[in-house]
This record gives sequence, structure tokens and C-alpha cells, in this order.
Amino acid sequence: MKHILLIFLALGLLNKIQAQEPSDKIVGSWFNEDKTSKIEIYKAGETYFGKIVWIADLEKNPKLNLKDKNNPNPKLRNRNILGIDIITGLKYSGGNWVNGTIYAPKRGMYADCEVELLSNGQLKIVVSKYGSTKSQIWTRK
Repeated sequence: MKHILLIFLALGLLNKIQAQEPSDKIVGSWFNEDKTSKIEIYKAGETYFGKIVWIADLEKNPKLNLKDKNNPNPKLRNRNILGIDIITGLKYSGGNWVNGTIYAPKRGMYADCEVELLSNGQLKIVVSKYGSTKSQIWTRK
């Protein structure tokens, strides 16, 4: 009887894992391309965001004061980079996440972005600004 109960519990867990929406497959922690920061992608409503949750330089020097000094908005230049959303507004459509904005704190620049989950489990971040496009590959933590 205990074995049958364990089988049903295992099947229930398996169904829950398989029930994950395709749109939520990007949710989780990702290293940026050069592994200098970790971004936590999360969902709020039907929109996806990416927050900086780890910075390599801070691990080396915890007293480092990393502020958003290049932000085009003077009111935001004194905020800490750790904890800010660098990806906002992503919506799932047609197998990709589109219509988002990405912020590069080192440059203080905003750009359009789209995200594609590759077959190898990596994220392809496509950034567009002024007609120019650049891609990055992020890997799961």
C-alpha cells in the first residue's frame, strides 16, 4: 500500500513539473555572457523582468560602492546597481519573449530586447538600438 501511495505522489509531482507553461521556461537565474553578473528573471502578471542579483566585482570587494552613475535620469544615479531591473516589459509571443527593454548600467543606455530560449537551454538576448542589433548568450546558474 505504501508503494502505491509513493507512485501516486511521484506521478503528481511529475505532472506538476510537466505542467510548467512554456512561457515560464526563462524564469530563474542566468549568468550574463561574460559571467560578471547574475540576473534573476521573474514573472509579474504576464510580463517578465530581469533583476541583477549578483555582481562578481562585489564578491571580490564587498565594500565596492557600485552606483548607477551613468543613468540618464539624474534622480537614479545614486541607486545601487545590485537589485535593479535591467530587463522590463518582456511578453511571451510565438515561442519567444518580445517587446522588452534592457538597461546597460555601465553605459547608462536603454535598448529594445527580445529573448529566445535555445535548444541547448541557453538564452539568446537580442538587443536593438538605432537600427543596430547585437546578441548575447546567457547560461543558467
